[in-house]
Amino acid sequence: MFLKLLREKIRDLREAVIISRRLVSLLWGYDKKLFIAHALAISLPAIIPFINAYIYKLIIDLIVTSINHPFNYQSLYVLLGMRFASLLLQYFATSVQGFTELLIWSRMPIYIYQLVLGKLATLDVEYFENSRFRDSLQRVKEGYAYMPLNMFSNVFYTFQSLLQLTIAFFALATLNITLAFGIIAAALPGFLNQLYFSKTLWGVWAENSPYRKKFWYLSELIQDRQGIKEMKIFGTAGRFLSEITTIQKKLATENFRVGKIRLRNSFILNFFGTLIYIFIEGFIALLTISGKITLGSLSYFSFVILNFENGVSGFFSNLSRIFDQSLYVKDIFAVLDMPAKITTAPRPVKIAVDKPPKIEFRNVTFAYPSPGQSPSGAAPETKETKIKVLKNFSLVIEPGEKVAFVGENGAGKTTIVKLLARFYDVSEGEILINGHNIKNIDLESWYKCLGVIFQDFIKYEYTLGENIHFGKIYEPFSQGKIETAASMAGVDSIARTLEKGYDQMLGLTFEGGIELSLGQWQKVALARAFLRDAPVLVLDEPTASIDAKSEKEIFDKVERLGRDKTVIIISHRFSTVRNADKIYVIKGGRIVEDGSHKKLLAERGIYAKLFNIQAEGYK
Repeated sequence: MFLKLLREKIRDLREAVIISRRLVSLLWGYDKKLFIAHALAISLPAIIPFINAYIYKLIIDLIVTSINHPFNYQSLYVLLGMRFASLLLQYFATSVQGFTELLIWSRMPIYIYQLVLGKLATLDVEYFENSRFRDSLQRVKEGYAYMPLNMFSNVFYTFQSLLQLTIAFFALATLNITLAFGIIAAALPGFLNQLYFSKTLWGVWAENSPYRKKFWYLSELIQDRQGIKEMKIFGTAGRFLSEITTIQKKLATENFRVGKIRLRNSFILNFFGTLIYIFIEGFIALLTISGKITLGSLSYFSFVILNFENGVSGFFSNLSRIFDQSLYVKDIFAVLDMPAKITTAPRPVKIAVDKPPKIEFRNVTFAYPSPGQSPSGAAPETKETKIKVLKNFSLVIEPGEKVAFVGENGAGKTTIVKLLARFYDVSEGEILINGHNIKNIDLESWYKCLGVIFQDFIKYEYTLGENIHFGKIYEPFSQGKIETAASMAGVDSIARTLEKGYDQMLGLTFEGGIELSLGQWQKVALARAFLRDAPVLVLDEPTASIDAKSEKEIFDKVERLGRDKTVIIISHRFSTVRNADKIYVIKGGRIVEDGSHKKLLAERGIYAKLFNIQAEGYK
C-alpha cells in the first residue's frame, strides 16, 4: 500500500515538475535579466547564514581559547569585519529579492493573461460551446492572477531551501552523516501527507467547479444593471442568494472535512519528527561535554541542524505547495496547449472578395459534439451527439441570389450559418464555395467575404463610430464610410440625437457612456455588416428588436445594397423574408419546402400555414 502510494506521488511530482519547468520558462522567456537577478537574490540568503554561523563559531572558539592564552584582538577585528560584510550582503540580497518579487508580481499576471486571451482568440467556437471547457476556463479566470505567481515564488523558495539543506547536509555529514539522513527520514512522512491532502483539496475544487461557475454566474446576475429591474419586480434575488448560500456551505463542508483529517495526521507526524530533532540536539550536546567538539562547534552545528531542519521542512513544504498549485496552473497550460480544429489547408484557395461566390451544401449531415466531452489538453473529442441537426441537407445558392430560411426553433437554420462560416466542419457531405471544398478555402479571405449579423450580436462599449468600424477593422477608419453605413442601417438618426455624435461612448461601463435601446443596438450591428460591404450578407434575425417601419426602411436599403450580393436571411418574421428570390422551409434538419413567397402560399403547405397564423395576429 505504501509503495503504491509512493509511486503515485512520484508520478504526481513528475507532472508538477514539468508544469513548474514550463512556468519558470515563461519568466525566462519574458525577462532573462529579471530571472537571473531574482535567482541570485534568492540564493544569497541561503548561503550567507552558514558563513555567518561559521564566523561566529570562530569568535566563540577565540574567546574560549583566550581563557588560558592572551586574547588575539586582531583576529577578533578581522572576524567582526567579515561578519559585518556578510550580514550587509545578506540584507542587500533580501532587499533585492523583495524588489524582484514586486516586479514579477506586477508584470507576469498581465503577460500570462495576454497569452491566455491570445490563445482564446484563436480557438474554435466548438470549445466555447463545450461545458467542460467552460468549467476549465472558469478555474483559469479565477486563479490566473495569483496561482502562477504563488507557484513562481514557491519554485524559487524550493530552490532556496534545496540550496540551504544541501549546504547543511554536507556540514552535518562532517560530524555524522547518519544525523543528516535521520532528519530527512523524519520529514518525509509529513511531506507525503501534505501531497495527499493537496490533491484531495484540488479534487474538491475540480469536482465542484460547476458549482463555482454557478456561484459566479449568480453573483454577476445580481450585480447586472439590466437584470436588477426584473429581479425587483419578480423578487428572484432571494432565490439566487439562497442558491449562493447552498453552494458556499457545500464547499465549506467539504474543505472542513478534509482539513480536519489533515490536521490530525499532521499533528501525529510532527510529534515523532520533533522527537528525532531533540535526540540529535542531545547527541551533539553530549559530544561537546565529552570534549570531542569545541563550544564554538556546538554553536555552529546547532545552527546547522536548525537550518537543515528548516531547509528540509521548507523544501518539502514548498514542494507540496508547488504540487498543490500545479493542479490549478495546469488548467492554464491546458488552455494554451489546445489546438485549433478548424485550420486552413497547406495551400489554400483564396476567394475573391469583390464578387459573390456560388455556395453549395451537398448531402450535408451534422451533429454537434457532445457537450460533456472534455477538451482539456486537446481538441474536443469528435464523438457526436445522437441528434443530427442537419440530415442529408443539400441546396445551391447562386451568386447574387437572395434566399431565406424559415422554420421552428431548433430546425437547424442557425446551424447552416455556423457551417457556412466554418465554425464547425460537417460530419458528412461537403460545403462547396465556387466548386472548392470549404475546408480548402483560405479562412482569412473567406471571412472577408462574409458580413454576418448574429442573433446574439455584441454591444461594444466603444464610441458609436468605433462600433461601426469594427465591421471592417482591417481597413483604416473612414468617417465617410462610417456615416454611409450608418445611414443605410438607420443609425444616422440616432447619431443626431447624441451629444457627441459618432464620438459618443456607448454603454454605461465607462464614464460619459449612454445606453441605447435594444432596437438601436441592433441597428448599430446592422451598420457594421453594411460597412463590411461583403459579397455575402448573412442576417440572422436582423430586425427582431426593430419596429415595423424601421424594418421596412432597412430592407428596402438591403434590397438596393444587395443587388450585386448574395443575401441569406434567417427570420421568424414573414414580412422580412417574403421578397427573397427563394425561401427554404427547414424542418428536422431537412428542406421540406422551397420556392418564392407566392409559390409557397399557393402550395398551402407549412409555409402558408405559418404565414397565415402570423398574418392573423395583425388583423
